[in-house]
Amino acid sequence: MTRRVLRFGLLGTPVLYGGERAGEEGDAPILTVTGPKLRTLLAVLLLDAGRVVSVEALKEALWGATPPLSALPSLHNHVARLRRLLDEPGRLVTVPTGYVLRVDEGELDVQVFDVHTAAARAAYVQGDWERVRRVCEGALALWRGSPLAGLPQEVGGYVLVRRLEEARLLLLEWRHDAELALGGDRLADLVPELAALAAEHPLREAYHRQLMLALHRTGRQAEALVVHRDLRARLADELGVEPGRGVREAHVEVLRGSGARPQRPNRSEGADRSEGADRPDRSGERMGRVRPAQLPPSPAWFTGRTGVRKDMRRVLAGVPGAGGGAAVVVLSGTAGVGKSALALHVAHSLAERFSGGQLYVALQGAVPGTVPLTAAQALTVLLRDLGVSPCDIPDHPEAAAALLRSLLAPTRTLLVLDDAASAAQVRPLLPAGGGCAVIVTSRSPLTALDGVARFPLGPLTGEESAELLRAASGRDGLAAGHPLVALTGRLPLALRVVAARLAARAALTPDALAGQLAAAGSRLPHLEYDDLSVRRSLAVTHDALAASERRVDRDAALALCHLGAHDLPYCTAPVLARLAGIDEVRAEAALDRLVDVALLEETAYGHYVPYELVRDLARERAPRAATPGAEGDGGEGDGDRAGNGNGQV
Repeated sequence: MTRRVLRFGLLGTPVLYGGERAGEEGDAPILTVTGPKLRTLLAVLLLDAGRVVSVEALKEALWGATPPLSALPSLHNHVARLRRLLDEPGRLVTVPTGYVLRVDEGELDVQVFDVHTAAARAAYVQGDWERVRRVCEGALALWRGSPLAGLPQEVGGYVLVRRLEEARLLLLEWRHDAELALGGDRLADLVPELAALAAEHPLREAYHRQLMLALHRTGRQAEALVVHRDLRARLADELGVEPGRGVREAHVEVLRGSGARPQRPNRSEGADRSEGADRPDRSGERMGRVRPAQLPPSPAWFTGRTGVRKDMRRVLAGVPGAGGGAAVVVLSGTAGVGKSALALHVAHSLAERFSGGQLYVALQGAVPGTVPLTAAQALTVLLRDLGVSPCDIPDHPEAAAALLRSLLAPTRTLLVLDDAASAAQVRPLLPAGGGCAVIVTSRSPLTALDGVARFPLGPLTGEESAELLRAASGRDGLAAGHPLVALTGRLPLALRVVAARLAARAALTPDALAGQLAAAGSRLPHLEYDDLSVRRSLAVTHDALAASERRVDRDAALALCHLGAHDLPYCTAPVLARLAGIDEVRAEAALDRLVDVALLEETAYGHYVPYELVRDLARERAPRAATPGAEGDGGEGDGDRAGNGNGQV
């Protein structure tokens, strides 16, 4: 009896393959995923396959930061259409906070591609050139264009796309090395492809090395020498460096007129290639050549934090830190409190003190619709930015962390690790060298990190808030006592939104805008402009808690809903225990978790107070406290019902 086959594709425009198994999986026909909204829905669910994707994240992906009033029923309709297309019960599951698309092993082309890439890497290290060629061709055949092609920017997946595109370039490099090693009539066919790749990636030395060798070994020595001459001139003009070892050795082969083939690496060489290695060696040959300067621009209209800035500069400029290692500063606080802005402002003021340059990594600990980087992914980003070729980066995170420490040890480098999710994510990224310094931002104080200086941030003062409003809006006369200051909770992100709205509409007066905020049941709809959104920044933390597999996280999400349902200005463990029907120990753990993610602050022992604008979010999430376990099953077509108390289908 045949069974239905489902496969999913993200290596190009998102597609769905399905049908009755008649032979190999390649026999499954493509099922048309009509309409950009349905393709976007499928892609967002596949990016988090097997994990909960919240309704808010889906609405943002489909309609951007300001979804229409009809977004929820329209989402139900698209979910119903996708379920019909999948035609398999239990594939697309409704949970209290969103949806889960279940994908089995081998059903998603990205997963298959990763398996092929790992197999190609292993064959390359062993020098099994026939297998390298075969596996690389199988992996490259999966590509149908750019990953996530045709999807709106709100879908995200930038880090995934970047990783996949780099892996594809590496597979092409390995396949060409295999062809050069095997020789034969196929060498002549390599030249046009390598010429195109070298033109498309003018600073990627591997393709130029391979083009030189392919030209030389097919009797075109003069052209091979021209490739070397042009590459050397380009590297000198643009980067001030000489070609790497692999290109130099290829140049020698061309000059000598030899036709040597790549040899199998021996075990002492590990993953290093015996010929054609154009990447830096372990001693950090290129570390001193290119000074990273990756800091995003310093924020305009930076205001306040005078005392904290002074203390941060004292800690960071006075390296080494605790135990002789790097000086580490952790900035923590609620969403939109200005952690990243302060980190960049101070980093720019200290940049000239760090002769090794500045590295910046967005760890994506609280980015809507995006999974935080793993420590291994962050290590890969940092090592690549320091000039390490992808095939030189160790697979094991501990080995990668050791390599990072080795490269940074002799340097004076400043690292900014922005938006960290946890101490475990950050710890492997910290350099041991006494000349380095690190600024970490996180909603959590990351108390599990030892030997760091912590600076918890609260809202701005009234005068600082007014100064920011005046500078960003261009409106004079806004004083600390203006209602807008209090209505924004003195939160820098909210102040920036208000200032942007005032700057965009000359006819909108500060008093009129204050009246809109004061009259609304929730201020959050008025605190969104363009890509700035207070609600989105706050909600991502709550939604992550609600979707977590840990009970304490789900308890914390529900606790916030109870605060909103009863509009409580503060809470204690006994009060929450009665409201949620749980014991006091569990209630206290939930409240502590909300403190840890900066949605509440503990003003006195056992006394928990939500931040000003968090209360608005809690009131919006209040219906979830009434039906924490409810699930519905949305109908089909335009007549989908609005869902249950959770706003789900």
